Amino acid sequence: MDRIDGKTETLCIFGHPVAHSKSPAMHNALFEALGINARYLPHAPEPEKFADAIRGFRAMKFRGANVTIPYKTEFVGCEGSPRLVDELSNISKFTGSVNTLYWKDGIVGGTLRGTTTDPYGCIRNLEENGVDVSNKRVALLGNGGAAKAIAFTLVEQGNALTIVCRTAEKGQALADSLNAVFVEVGVKVSTFADFESISADFDIIINATSVGMTPNEGESPLPAECLHKGQVVCDIVYAPPRTRLLQIAEAKGCKVVTGEGMLVHQGLESFRKWFPKETEGRTNEELTAIMRKGMQG
Repeated sequence: MDRIDGKTETLCIFGHPVAHSKSPAMHNALFEALGINARYLPHAPEPEKFADAIRGFRAMKFRGANVTIPYKTEFVGCEGSPRLVDELSNISKFTGSVNTLYWKDGIVGGTLRGTTTDPYGCIRNLEENGVDVSNKRVALLGNGGAAKAIAFTLVEQGNALTIVCRTAEKGQALADSLNAVFVEVGVKVSTFADFESISADFDIIINATSVGMTPNEGESPLPAECLHKGQVVCDIVYAPPRTRLLQIAEAKGCKVVTGEGMLVHQGLESFRKWFPKETEGRTNEELTAIMRKGMQG
């Protein structure tokens, strides 16, 4: 990792804020372990400069990037048409969310593609913690970029989904788009204000908002009254490792799943898109162990 020369490739994460991100630590750990001459850095362009940042990414031929709050929904225009990138994956077209930028066929400077690995990371994290994510009653908090992508996969796997938002209108737009594709499912909508009355009906509750994320560690999207013994409560927020929501849930007798696993698994899925040859033949278990060790410093 001491070597930086004319062949060193650059990758990054775009977000605002992004100083808290653990992505640089886990990706740089993989570079070192696999002998890849590359560096992964955090970048926090101001919102009005984000398009300029992506143009700079392309001009300087960065190998790849991750995208986090608040920029995940900046890549999709009207009717799923791509903005800032050349192509979008089908799930990104549908959900309007992108968390990974990579070059098609590995040709840096060629066709730039946008996709999202968030749903894979979320589902794999739950499964890794012994939670079966099929044919369950799931409440998903939020309607942002990650929430939309996770919602699609949850419904695709046969779960009965309720989207919980501040206003019914925000959740209804997502529910309508899902119901148009999965016509026999019937995705429902609730507001946070009304959620307590139905909260006991769910097997799994997933927080896909940024509430409780550093530096607002004392906040929770739900009060204790909305959590019930035996439920699975998962938070996609990973900083802090144990959010206020998970602390409350644990005290109520819920099974809790932290956001670190989602970060690792979605990150590995991105890494495989950037470096398919270098990761060929390597197991997920081997690579995620390296990433977790890197995050611990």
